[in-house]
Amino acid sequence: MDLQADIDKRSAGGGVALVFIHGILGSPEFFDFLIPYVPEDWTVCSLTLKGHCGTVRDFGAASMSDWKKQVKSVVGCLHLAHRRVVVVAHSMGTLFAIREAVEGRVDALFLMNVPLALHATRRLFMTPMKIFTGNIDLSDKWTAAAVKAYGISDDRNILHYLPWIARYMELFGEIRRTRRLAARLDVPAMAYFSRHDEMVSLSAAKYLSCSHGLTVKVLSESGHYYYADEDKNTLILDFRDFCKTQAFSI
Repeated sequence: MDLQADIDKRSAGGGVALVFIHGILGSPEFFDFLIPYVPEDWTVCSLTLKGHCGTVRDFGAASMSDWKKQVKSVVGCLHLAHRRVVVVAHSMGTLFAIREAVEGRVDALFLMNVPLALHATRRLFMTPMKIFTGNIDLSDKWTAAAVKAYGISDDRNILHYLPWIARYMELFGEIRRTRRLAARLDVPAMAYFSRHDEMVSLSAAKYLSCSHGLTVKVLSESGHYYYADEDKNTLILDFRDFCKTQAFSI
């Protein structure tokens, strides 16, 4: 199993395994608000995608192929050792989660900000610029949430970011491939979109409309990284119900 997977083996049984998969430039810390609600007897895997939680150059040296292989390896091992595998994923991580479910290694999905259709807002460009220049006002909840989710160390050398272009081109290609896969999704799933998402368009939900067993919700006051208190409570309550359903399914 990939060493960049933090495994919390809470019980000796092989019941349910839960995998957290973060988004591009993200980190497992994004899911901190859900961790307390995972059942105590589940195996929990917080996956750190290659090149994340490191330097700008580390990220540039990784690839979409690396990430897909890493996810497949970890999920595949857990699938063999457990009766059910469920995935909680954000942004780019949802693309890998959908693929694993379609290929039969995942039994249920809890997806946030599925990037099957994109758009650009002013905040999409301003927030990374604030992070790059260090001009961060942590009283701004939107920026603070993005900083917390960001999994790459500071680097002011713009040349070190050039390989990132290839990483994002790979991401756009994976989005196109996942759109075609989404219609084949037939496991129980929850998908959440944010009305004020900086990069994911609400029209992304249409690519999931043919998926069997899927429920879509729109969080009215939230963005790609920032969740307003009411919306966060919705996620937590639904996540607790999701976990109960999966526990009863084994």
